[in-house]
Amino acid sequence: MSRKKVAFYLETKLIEQTDCSKIMEGNPGIGGTEYEFLLVSFLLEQRENGIDAILIISNILAVPHKNTVVIAGGVEAVCEYCTLHEVELLVINHLLFQSCVFNKYQNLSLVLWAHLRLGYDALNRWVETPYIKRIVCCGKEMLDLFRDHPVTAKSTFVYNIFPIHEKAWYLDRMDKADNHNVVFMGMLSKIKGFQFLARVWKKVVDEVPDAQLYVLGGGNLYDKNAKLGKYGIASVDFEEEIIPWLVDGKGNLLSSVHFMGVMGEEKFEVLGKCKVGVPNPSGVSEALPITAIEMQLMGCNLTTIKHPAYLDTICNQDYLYSDLGHLKDYLVKRLLSGRDDYSATYQFITRKFGLESSIRRWENIIWDIDKPLCIEPCSSNGYHAKRLKNFLLSLKLKYAIFNFIPPVERFYDFYAEKICKVRYR
Repeated sequence: MSRKKVAFYLETKLIEQTDCSKIMEGNPGIGGTEYEFLLVSFLLEQRENGIDAILIISNILAVPHKNTVVIAGGVEAVCEYCTLHEVELLVINHLLFQSCVFNKYQNLSLVLWAHLRLGYDALNRWVETPYIKRIVCCGKEMLDLFRDHPVTAKSTFVYNIFPIHEKAWYLDRMDKADNHNVVFMGMLSKIKGFQFLARVWKKVVDEVPDAQLYVLGGGNLYDKNAKLGKYGIASVDFEEEIIPWLVDGKGNLLSSVHFMGVMGEEKFEVLGKCKVGVPNPSGVSEALPITAIEMQLMGCNLTTIKHPAYLDTICNQDYLYSDLGHLKDYLVKRLLSGRDDYSATYQFITRKFGLESSIRRWENIIWDIDKPLCIEPCSSNGYHAKRLKNFLLSLKLKYAIFNFIPPVERFYDFYAEKICKVRYR
């Protein structure tokens, strides 16, 4: 059997100062998308699978890969390289797709790896583009959001991979005391929802006086050169939004709030001493957040919004609220309740996000890229009218005339934005 040549292209300008040579030990402090591109391409390179995996990066970066190429000319230069070196398949972030460029290279098969929710206009274009062979989502629930769109016929999912240690590794770093420490981890910007947690924090402390909030991350998580405000934690505009909620009458930061900055492996020490984790409280921009997985592995009990990203990643879903107005109440309940069964949580994560199952899915995608795709079955979760979506999909695939019916998710978008007004608020 001939070998399969596949390239993964990652723009690395914003992370070139980060040492990514030890990605198998965990995320070194870069965005989840960048981490997964590095991790999957490295794992494919290491395995006996008949696949020649090449990592193409835009800027020099310290990585453990053997087959690395630096190309600074953007996606067109990447396509030229792939054509010249007989690369059969190119995997890119879906945000980098430009039809005006890729239409010139239609012999190059594309996989669009989606780490954000997909727009309807893009789905309409991609379903008609023959060289786009697969759209790969990060989670099953994310895939099911657009299940009633015909593009589902060439879409699949692979859970984000996270290197998982033996259970004892986490237990040794975990404070099992019944403390009232809370952790938020991620980019400090509106899109990651920290403003919602900031707004309710004083009310949380009113009910749980010894509560402490540890904030891991900053406005410079994705861009190490980003300009920060006077507190050095986020952009000027975002600091001006959140700081009034986090200072006392004299303008000093509350003693219960600790901004830890962007952290690498040392973040596990902080996570290990926190009883409760709050991943992005709004869910906006989330696909399959590694932060939720890391928090649970370190013993954090989670509360956040009911959202596809968290339906895929959170073991105990009893503390997923349907409305942001309930964040404070759920957080207080989480702080005052007992700890989750860690053995059950660890088993949930290792079974679902283990390295072997996900990397095998990638290998199958690559080898079967020119074969018809079997449509993934619906998950058992009934989130956002899945049965209706499934019925509409079968109708549209059988009778193209029904493609005029808009995706059901448009109704939910209208309800969220126009009625509830939750998006980016």
